[in-house]
Amino acid sequence: MNIIKTLSALLRQNNMDAVLITDNVALAYVTGMSNIEGTVFITKDEKAFCFTDSRYIEAAQNIVPPRGFAVSTVEGNNYFKHISQMCKDLGVKALGFEDAYMTVQQYKRAEAVFDHLQLVDASGILQELRTHKSDFEVNSIKRAQKIAEEALDILLGEIKPGDTEKACKARLEYLMSVKGSEMPSFDTIFITGKKTSMPHGVSGDNIIEKGDFITIDFGATINGYKSDMTRTVAVGGVSDEMKKVYDTVLCAQLAAIEKAVVGTPLKDVDSAARDIIKNAGYGQYFGHGTGHGVGLEIHEAPTVSPRSSVNAANGQVITIEPGIYIPETFGVRIEDMLYFVDDNRVNLTNYPKNLIIL
Repeated sequence: MNIIKTLSALLRQNNMDAVLITDNVALAYVTGMSNIEGTVFITKDEKAFCFTDSRYIEAAQNIVPPRGFAVSTVEGNNYFKHISQMCKDLGVKALGFEDAYMTVQQYKRAEAVFDHLQLVDASGILQELRTHKSDFEVNSIKRAQKIAEEALDILLGEIKPGDTEKACKARLEYLMSVKGSEMPSFDTIFITGKKTSMPHGVSGDNIIEKGDFITIDFGATINGYKSDMTRTVAVGGVSDEMKKVYDTVLCAQLAAIEKAVVGTPLKDVDSAARDIIKNAGYGQYFGHGTGHGVGLEIHEAPTVSPRSSVNAANGQVITIEPGIYIPETFGVRIEDMLYFVDDNRVNLTNYPKNLIIL
């Protein structure tokens, strides 16, 4: 995909003359440079400019021009003032901006500098574009996922009662790093015992004990693109209730995966998992959505929840991660990533989902 041609066409379709991109993630997406700060300005007739500062200019001049951008610095980093003059020179009347990402302070500055223009929210255009992953993006996510799975496999062979959550978390992130991950996808969740009832519990000094569940939610990063997976494992053995809850979550996840086909409303994918959990008597213990998009951000469009308004579509990478969380007792979550391509569903997660007892 030629990002400049594609965005220019979308601008014309949405009656915008140009778009101003300031969010760091969106900048990485359009420029192909994962570590950059500055501003991108693209017009409806395929003129594209990338402005950055002295910290990034040398790298940007090597990476960004092949994508069709003119790259330069602006004195004093006064990007808005410079682009305002460009808009006058190019006859721009309607300028798109990222409503979902621009701060109030940034917007006030933009409103003052671009007072001769109509400012139009363009966040939806960029978000929709990012939901349809290119081969490069998907291959980056696949590589990140492979690293994550290899690291988890090593870690599970090492975990023993008496280990702390923080030590295991650090070991997992180290293993991913030495295997090539640029950074963890997000703050790794490694929690044990009663803390597993917290969907986003924070690792601490808690000690792993026999009879515990352990929830491990984590991912690696390649070319700025994230992977995301969750596995719940047990230590020593499980009670009948623990086994029942685990099996319920697994059935719910498999049902949602089966439902997830191109053209299906994503809210129906959510319902496939939610109904199984509800019918098993645990509906009150599943409060979050069944999944979300993954890419340059760990949570991006589309969402897989009762509020979802879009269908599964080619190019999307989404998670399927139902869970049951019983307060002060334990919790279970199982998470895979799916990719829709050529009207097919591909599971990017290859790690086993049968209950692992360490």
